[in-house]
Amino acid sequence: MPALVMPAPLVSAPLTQAPLVQAPLADFTAPPVAEVRDSDVDMLLTPGKTSTTSIPLPTRSQLRRDEQARTTRSRRVHTDAPDAASAPAAPYAPQRTFVPAAALPRASPHAQPVSDRMRKFVAKSMTVAAMSFVALMAVSTSLPAQALLSTADVQASALAAQRPSQTEGVQSIDIAGGDTVTTTRDGYESSTIAEVAAASGIRMEATFTNNPNGTIQWPFAVGVHIGDQIGPRSCAGCSANHGGQDFNPGLGAPIQAIADGVVSVAEDGEASLGVHMIIDHMIDGKLVSSVYAHMIHGSMNFAKGDAVKVGQVIGKTGSTGMSTGPHLHFEIREGGVNGTKVDPLAWLYAHTN
Repeated sequence: MPALVMPAPLVSAPLTQAPLVQAPLADFTAPPVAEVRDSDVDMLLTPGKTSTTSIPLPTRSQLRRDEQARTTRSRRVHTDAPDAASAPAAPYAPQRTFVPAAALPRASPHAQPVSDRMRKFVAKSMTVAAMSFVALMAVSTSLPAQALLSTADVQASALAAQRPSQTEGVQSIDIAGGDTVTTTRDGYESSTIAEVAAASGIRMEATFTNNPNGTIQWPFAVGVHIGDQIGPRSCAGCSANHGGQDFNPGLGAPIQAIADGVVSVAEDGEASLGVHMIIDHMIDGKLVSSVYAHMIHGSMNFAKGDAVKVGQVIGKTGSTGMSTGPHLHFEIREGGVNGTKVDPLAWLYAHTN
């Protein structure tokens, strides 16, 4: 087994101070010392004493001018202006008063320029004027000739159409040699509605006004006396339950059809209705029959199956059948000859036009 070798003990050597070496001062040069005046020394050493030396400071206007000059020079440099440095500074403009955006007036999104609104207004006005002119032309050309006449004029024209013409009954005879002899039968002239009504056998009353241009008219051309109405009544020699409306215009007064239709019944007899006629009409899409009774024998101008126009004379007022005097018994039956009887007077007031 090898022998162990112990290390030698450490021995600390005594510390010795190295000698200081002085560097040569030949190359060192001290900085220049500013001259200090006695007044400055006194100011620094004396407490509370301040310097009275004034330091000039630029004004705000000078600062703004300098800033604008620098901005102008920078802009001209970027735009390659040859005389940017020599250009004079722009004059100072005061800043405008700031107005919030919320306080500014805002135009409506639907607002249009005045010129557009004016053009549209003019266009609409011209359109309305053109349509009004067309409507007036249509009305003036479509109205019947008698639509603007008064009630008296209408009644006079209706009666004048029923009276004999002044040239009716004119006869001419040719004689040898070329001469012509003309003879005329006696006629009559009427200057008022009352005279025309009297000439036609009608006693006028202001009970209704008939329109000769209407599609539904009264059974007489002018207003006449209105007698017994529909319903129960008490009189000698008449029916207790009256089924129609009586009109009393006088004996021989011409009776006219109230509307266009076709004759379904035409009897010249002496039953309860006497000489009577029934005409079927289509009114408002419904079948309506009108009855005209107690006419004079032989006065009916139409037979069964004939077409009749509104206002045409169908016969004359008489007193045949169950009658106590000359009158027209008039009925309205809804649904045809065997239909339901309704109040004729109320029906005429509601449907005549």
